[in-house]
Amino acid sequence: MRKRFVLLFAIAALAAAQTPPQGQPAQSLKGVVRLNKAPVSNSVLAVKLPRAVERKLANGAKLLVVESHRVPTITFRMTIPSGDLRDPEGLPGVATATAALIQLGTKTRSAKDIADAAADLGATVAINVGAENGFVAVSALTENFDAALAILTDELLNPTFPQDELDKWKTRQRAAIEQSKSQPGSLANERLMKVLYPGDARRFTRPTVESLGKITRDDLIAHYKKYYVPSGEWAGIAGDITPQQAVAKLDKALGEWKGGPMERAALPLPAPIAEKKVYLIPRPNSVQTMLFVANLAIDRTSPDYIPCMVLNQVLGAGPSSRLFRNIREEKGYTYGIGSFFSASHTLNYFGANTSVRTEVTEPALAELLKEFGDIRDRAVPAGELDDAKSAIVASFVLGLERSGSVLGSWMTQREYGFPEDYWDTYAAKVSAVTADDIQRVAKKYIPLGNVQIIAVGDASKIGELLKKFGPVEEAPPDAN
Repeated sequence: MRKRFVLLFAIAALAAAQTPPQGQPAQSLKGVVRLNKAPVSNSVLAVKLPRAVERKLANGAKLLVVESHRVPTITFRMTIPSGDLRDPEGLPGVATATAALIQLGTKTRSAKDIADAAADLGATVAINVGAENGFVAVSALTENFDAALAILTDELLNPTFPQDELDKWKTRQRAAIEQSKSQPGSLANERLMKVLYPGDARRFTRPTVESLGKITRDDLIAHYKKYYVPSGEWAGIAGDITPQQAVAKLDKALGEWKGGPMERAALPLPAPIAEKKVYLIPRPNSVQTMLFVANLAIDRTSPDYIPCMVLNQVLGAGPSSRLFRNIREEKGYTYGIGSFFSASHTLNYFGANTSVRTEVTEPALAELLKEFGDIRDRAVPAGELDDAKSAIVASFVLGLERSGSVLGSWMTQREYGFPEDYWDTYAAKVSAVTADDIQRVAKKYIPLGNVQIIAVGDASKIGELLKKFGPVEEAPPDAN
């Protein structure tokens, strides 16, 4: 299934004034700023993202280098313009198939040879695609990096796309499609994308039975030739390596891998759906109901992005969130529930999802929507807001300890054209979010009167009660 960019932050403890354990002295609050904002230390707010050094490779790619010698490992990652949105009309799955098959045979190595070589090195060599683009990546110990990079180079420059491997891949995909009919999460997600993006390639989350019958080896080769190119995209390398060494190694391995600039797949970001609707996917005799509640919202460049992240931390990110505390801890309706914003160049929606016992479908959905209404209509209390902002800042600061996370942040900054100091001021921008900001973005982006509800469950038991939440349309269980 297409990997969705889910924007959830980890819960982490940050220094706030707390009652110390018995017998221990109270921690000093010196250096802590409140002033109606999150109680975050000045030193945290002043943190700067370790700088990436920018270089240019012989093949035209732009390279970011994050040098860190703490551990003897190196990670390389490079964006390529392949992706599900590049699939030919009527052939969803071509990009996914190309990424899979390019790793299953070269002119000198079989799929087994490739797997064994990477395993012997203790390295990860990966090629994958998402909705908008793909990436190639290598991660290995410093002493094994050159050999691991050579495997990736072989895959990129000398793929054979074996027909027998394509046949086996199709067989596996058909089995996955068949299995998905019994997986409520898959059915709900597929229906959701069709609801949000009905007129373009975003509605497909996997190959279809029909497209599997049409995809040929020639389709994969054509896709490879067109989209497996550097094309001026960003590359990044992090870890136990200097910028000079990085350029030398990558030019030697990938200098002959070239391609011209390629425009990003351009798709409009639609406005929220205006009318409330319930989509029921029948799953006879199901003992649970899968609920997905969503609507269109923001993209990654929206000025409301950071306030929305704080909003989501309060509402549905982790075990301290309102949805979790209410629907799991207090009511006991589910084992897990969460919410998120999926925000990128081409995806712009908010969603919350959970799976509940069939008999509590109605009260669980009512409580979920009640929390939506509450965060829209009532200002978040100061303590709850402070905790949410502290968790986000703590997660960000902890990520600075990992060179790979630092590199990922810089690649995001370059990809979206954010200001050079975007991450240097990130903690301060989070801490500056107010209760009024939360209420404003909640009213704008948390759906209530126009909520789109996907329900997968026993229609004979939940069909009537769902009508209380909006007009109900029964959707076929086989999304393909």
